[in-house]
Amino acid sequence: MSYAEWQREPSTWDVLFRLQMPYRAPRGKLAVFLWRRRIWIETTFALSMMQPWEKVVVVCMGCLLLGLFATTGYLYFPQHVRYVCGRALYYLLGSELRVPTALKSYLVPWGEINASQPLAYAANALRIPEDL
Repeated sequence: MSYAEWQREPSTWDVLFRLQMPYRAPRGKLAVFLWRRRIWIETTFALSMMQPWEKVVVVCMGCLLLGLFATTGYLYFPQHVRYVCGRALYYLLGSELRVPTALKSYLVPWGEINASQPLAYAANALRIPEDL
């Protein structure tokens, strides 16, 4: 790296999107914060030792995993909270949801969402009656 490149002050854009990490901290407060976080991430995961294409692969894999975990949490977490609350009621009060009611709360919405029009009749036939 040349002396002129080393002296050049990086912008926030350089800190966020440039593959080569700027050595100097930028002047803006937000840019300095982002620069420090990027330095921390690159040193923790040894990204500073990798080629640019390797950095892209590692960051893409990390974003993919983070997206999968976020999607799983968004889709699964509400049902899990409902299940845990039912178990807590059982342990604290001695009563829990009746089994058909619990099955209905899980299966009927799934069937309504996932059943296409030709299968709507079958989904209605599989519904659990209210009197069970």
